[in-house]
Amino acid sequence: MSTMKRTLALLATLAMASTAFVACGGGTESTESKTEDSKVEDSKVEEESKDDTAESKDDENTGAEVSLPSDDAVLSIVCWTDADLKNMFKNYCADKGLTEGTDIVWVQSGTSGGEAATEYATFLNSGADVDLFVAEAGWILNYINDSSFAAPLSALGITADEFSDCYDYTVAIGTNEAGDLMGASWQAAAGGFAYRTDLAKEHLGIETPEAMQDAIKDWAGFEATAEKLKTATDGKVTMTATLGGLWQCFSTATNSAWVDGGVINQATAKEFVAMAKKYGDAGYVNPAIGQWTPDWTNIGNDGSTLGYFYSTWCLAAGAQLEQNGGTAGNWNIVVGPQEYFWGGSWLCVSPNCNTADKAAEFIRYFTTDAAAMEKYALSSGDFVNNKTAMNNIVSAGSNSNALLGGQDQFAVLTEVAAGIKMNDSISAYDQSLKDTFLKSLQDNFDKSEDEIMADFVEKALAANPDLKAE
Repeated sequence: MSTMKRTLALLATLAMASTAFVACGGGTESTESKTEDSKVEDSKVEEESKDDTAESKDDENTGAEVSLPSDDAVLSIVCWTDADLKNMFKNYCADKGLTEGTDIVWVQSGTSGGEAATEYATFLNSGADVDLFVAEAGWILNYINDSSFAAPLSALGITADEFSDCYDYTVAIGTNEAGDLMGASWQAAAGGFAYRTDLAKEHLGIETPEAMQDAIKDWAGFEATAEKLKTATDGKVTMTATLGGLWQCFSTATNSAWVDGGVINQATAKEFVAMAKKYGDAGYVNPAIGQWTPDWTNIGNDGSTLGYFYSTWCLAAGAQLEQNGGTAGNWNIVVGPQEYFWGGSWLCVSPNCNTADKAAEFIRYFTTDAAAMEKYALSSGDFVNNKTAMNNIVSAGSNSNALLGGQDQFAVLTEVAAGIKMNDSISAYDQSLKDTFLKSLQDNFDKSEDEIMADFVEKALAANPDLKAE
């Protein structure tokens, strides 16, 4: 398939993508509806791309050996934000005696994860200097399954056995359909349930994280505690902030992919709609509050919600926990009703990389070097993708999060990360389908469960004409 046709086809697939999380920084969530003209244009692109299906299969991800040159002095890393990279560069340059801006640079493409999902396609084929690029879980498969966008890590001399100490699900996400390891993550984006300790004590009589975890150790307990909270506060305090956060915990632990054999799998969505309707109608969550909106932030500050489902990247200074009121230190975090992950970022190799040695060194430093990763975790507050590093920190008691009243969030998240399983439960359509589903749920919340699902399927098929409904 020609570069232009491949880029157009990818843009059509990703046209509905928007950012629902930002593991490489922070972000906002938005979903845009397609116009009728854009739907027609996408259909034309889809038909055009079908003409080259056989050529595409021969051309993409054959597993053939690739080697890349090392003839450039500057390592260029593409991401939509430098929120994580600036901390990574600081550690890396200090250890390696390098200078940011001279030896290693951040190159911006897009201003959010969802925007990068579409803009990368054009940028990576533009001829710009790209050695490594950062991709998110929701859309990484669209890039690592196309050899015009990504090269295998083996092209840098990096082998899969070097990641034996990483959390398995991160390796699974970074592996393409041909079985080649194409991306390595420096973080395991484990998530938990963060809650206001003052509200828990006042309304539930809960004074320790252990007591809170026991109260919400499964969904039955979570629901019972939500009912108790509702009764104690006359419905003035919800159990959790948004349907979006609730969905993230619920869905990533189902091990059920959005797409199976070109067919939209509606099972998990249907189950969640029933749960969401029950929780919304009972007052356990306010369905009108959207993820990442000002209202989402304010309810943590004004005490009208008990807690949030947070990923590791929400817990550092300046991130979501602090924005939602964590500066007072009256918060703790627990595992919650089940283990889950939210987001994550992977370092992928451009086939145009011309700094192979430098790129390999950077990837290994942040994804396989336990000592370097331990140092980064302590300096950034991020949960790194290395079991030895995280276990060392927890065992030594060397981490204390002031936003959580001195609690070590890593002690909780190591338990979560160990329980995360993938089982092929992601697809190249995840970002688009997730955004479409949550918008249909929120926009039609007062309608029946069947009507909500019908609206979702209609919009999902319009955005992804190559898929079918059950």
